[in-house]
Amino acid sequence: MTGIFRYARRKARIIICCQRALRLGGYGLCLTAALGTGLVASIDASAAVQSISRPQVQAPQVQTPQVQPPAAPAAPQQTGGQARGPQPPDYSVPAPAQPMPTLGGGNNTTGTAAAPISPAPSATPAAAAPAAAASAVAPMESAEERNRKALEAYARGEYHQALRLWQPAADAGDPQAMNNLGVLYDKGLGVEPDVGRALHWYAKSAEAGHPSGMCNFGRMLEQGRGIPPDVEEAARWFDLAARKGQPEAQYNLGMLYEQGHGVGKDDAAAAAWYSRAAAANQPNALARLGHFYREGRVVKKNLESATLLLYGAAMQGNTAAMKELEDMADVSAERAKNAVLFGLRLDGADRPAMRAALKQAGAVPEREKDGYICDVYKGGKLIPGANQMAMCYGPGEQQPLAFVSIDYPARDATFGKRVREMAEQRFGKPDAVEGEMSCLWNLGKVLVAVQYMPEKKIASLMYMIPRVYYLTQRH
Repeated sequence: MTGIFRYARRKARIIICCQRALRLGGYGLCLTAALGTGLVASIDASAAVQSISRPQVQAPQVQTPQVQPPAAPAAPQQTGGQARGPQPPDYSVPAPAQPMPTLGGGNNTTGTAAAPISPAPSATPAAAAPAAAASAVAPMESAEERNRKALEAYARGEYHQALRLWQPAADAGDPQAMNNLGVLYDKGLGVEPDVGRALHWYAKSAEAGHPSGMCNFGRMLEQGRGIPPDVEEAARWFDLAARKGQPEAQYNLGMLYEQGHGVGKDDAAAAAWYSRAAAANQPNALARLGHFYREGRVVKKNLESATLLLYGAAMQGNTAAMKELEDMADVSAERAKNAVLFGLRLDGADRPAMRAALKQAGAVPEREKDGYICDVYKGGKLIPGANQMAMCYGPGEQQPLAFVSIDYPARDATFGKRVREMAEQRFGKPDAVEGEMSCLWNLGKVLVAVQYMPEKKIASLMYMIPRVYYLTQRH
């Protein structure tokens, strides 16, 4: 598929081919050192992050408000932890073992979002050595190389090592390292949580003009963490970061305009900022903009665009988008009963039950091993016309079903259209179409997509359960 659907398909192929034991990991935020947002801590992992296809929707054309740049913050003195305040909400999601840095972060849609940090693996070091104990870095090593190694260490959950690499760079005035160090103290990754030190490094990064630092400093101001709350000043810092293209800051600023919090209430400005963040696939912004299109709020009502945007958010774990898709689904329609395969409801199936059902149906496995996320089966008589089927599962003891991918050989678009027609006979008219051969059906808790890929001569039919699917994304 051409956009959002192609992203889901690409991730599905990675998952199907991935060999890795499933287990729940820890919690964390997405590190993006060039990114920084309001209520989400951010470290810039732009070099390590896969880009995600943009939803094809028309952004509202409104003039963004003009604000005066705020004065640079005075970096608070490091207080050895005495400035600790209440800990922020955890916007991260449970992740399987050894996740890689990804975009995306909070599921909150009622407040600002922090710049995303990759979910942490299961084992988190309990405490870190003090800053003074940061080890020396090879003198000939470039800043880019040190940052790359730090991001890789972070992705592996080796927060101690990330701290050792970022600390000298932050002390030397690197604004990206300052922000990333702030995230470690903010979330207590490799160190004890320390609001005072987090605020110190965010302020230093913001003062140096780094978008993530600006956003995260604004987040502290908005929340009143380690500093007296000042929503108006937070909005100005979000604005500066948003104008530099920081997606979480754009979402945060949009939310402030939608709520009239720290700025004048302005739905048009909110929609404009949401659309810019949505173009970078920021999940909260996708969800809010999808809601605007569903209601016809500022933009012209368009349920197809709403479905696509909410789908993009839901597949990244945004629970509000999942709920809205369920509300939009025609649950009384006959097709809603078709979220069933081999006698099992897909939104409640797990690996043991699905394997038993497939065995009873006479499925011929190509691979059925617990060390893999996906079981793979031959098509043949079980699924006439298909050459392969993959059943992929999420983490946890029971391993709930995440998605099903059925591949049909398609030498040209004519064969691809046959798969779409087959799906339409079962599910009816698609709820959204993206490109000539990309279709989406919203069955509530289950989404169905058809995609024709001429470069691979394959047409795929996919059943996806968003509440589980997003847990598999980081493999």
